[in-house]
Amino acid sequence: MARTVVCPDKPFDPNNQLNILITLKGSDTGSSATITMPKELVEANLFPWWSKDRRDALSRHSFVELIDLFDFHSKITTTLTLRRERDGNFKFYGWASILAKRNFKTGDIVGFWWDKYHDRLNFQLLMDA
Repeated sequence: MARTVVCPDKPFDPNNQLNILITLKGSDTGSSATITMPKELVEANLFPWWSKDRRDALSRHSFVELIDLFDFHSKITTTLTLRRERDGNFKFYGWASILAKRNFKTGDIVGFWWDKYHDRLNFQLLMDA
């Protein structure tokens, strides 16, 4: 009989060089439907985890990729869409569904890190504004 291996949720590791720290702007909070991540951070910190096909597709402006975001605090996974914008930065669409559950404010610092076992982007509030 095959065994099921349970992979625990990977907590935030402040020493992980592939973390993405985002200080939320007004455009990322309130009634916003998106959160923006600079292309340099996405390409350097998320692309290494993804297949070449996925990276190549996301390099095109018109391509949309589904990404699971896992709120480490509430243990809720929400699927958002990720797209490269014309300026080269990446936007997660559907962020409003996370904002509806969390009281993030402009100036809050949120940490994001890739969880390779669950193939998702984990996040948690690291510092209140």
